[in-house]
Amino acid sequence: MTHPVLHLTEPAGSRETVPGLPPPDCRYDRQVSGSSPTSARALPRDIAELKALAQRQPELAPAAELQISLLETIRRVQGRLTTPWVSATSDELAASLARGVPLLAFDQIPFEWNDVRLLIRQIADILRRYDAVDADGVTALHNAGRAADLPERMRAWFAGIPSPDVEMLDEVLVWAARPYLQRTAEVLQQRVTFEAWGRPTCPVCAGEPDFSVITANGQRQLVCGRCLVRWAFAATDCPYCGNHDRSTITSMATADGIYRVLICQPCGRYLKALDTRKADRPLLPYADPIMTLPLDAAVMRRAR
Repeated sequence: MTHPVLHLTEPAGSRETVPGLPPPDCRYDRQVSGSSPTSARALPRDIAELKALAQRQPELAPAAELQISLLETIRRVQGRLTTPWVSATSDELAASLARGVPLLAFDQIPFEWNDVRLLIRQIADILRRYDAVDADGVTALHNAGRAADLPERMRAWFAGIPSPDVEMLDEVLVWAARPYLQRTAEVLQQRVTFEAWGRPTCPVCAGEPDFSVITANGQRQLVCGRCLVRWAFAATDCPYCGNHDRSTITSMATADGIYRVLICQPCGRYLKALDTRKADRPLLPYADPIMTLPLDAAVMRRAR
């Protein structure tokens, strides 16, 4: 694939209701709503909502507190990043998207490798603090962050090649890379729109979606799990396997309809969504995945 030159300094199937989420009047604090989907300035709103979630749902407090710790860590890096310079014109960027080529290649990401290595160690320590990895696991993550081949490991991760030899390394790399990917994505979004993309992977970094949004007009937007970019995609198609047989797509939703999940029967994968027609607020990209953990649990119970 040829990338543009960037110089960088209601669903079909069955519908079920999922218990276990709080009533709509206490799910979120309206005073902290209204954030931009990708801006670093949105993070304090997510943090405020996660803190409120930990207070009102103690069973989700550990997950919320872990997410807050990770957010605060990457915010310190985001605050030091300069704005990347994009030399490609808007027409060149649009032409790349029209050819089905995502805008960002690995070599164009402005990584500061000393900061990336520090981030990996800090993220690993946070995971250990919350018992997400054991002592051997955190040592392995530290070693991976210090190793000379870290850039090549990250290149493989960016290309979708997993690292099974180090527990949770792929998840750690998502967080360690996000400040750089997110800042670059913000700049690119000022130059080109993604309205005509329509593909199941991110138009910026080619990442998979890990959340979605139902807009006021009923359109579904996928949310990249790496850079948080949003783009339109068919409302009931599976973005993971391409299945578009509506009879094999199962829908589950919370009682108030604010959150829903679509489950693809052929591939077994699922995607959660915030329905802004019901929520009356935009997505909080760091808080909503934690607030919807009961949906994940419901899907797991259904699979058994």
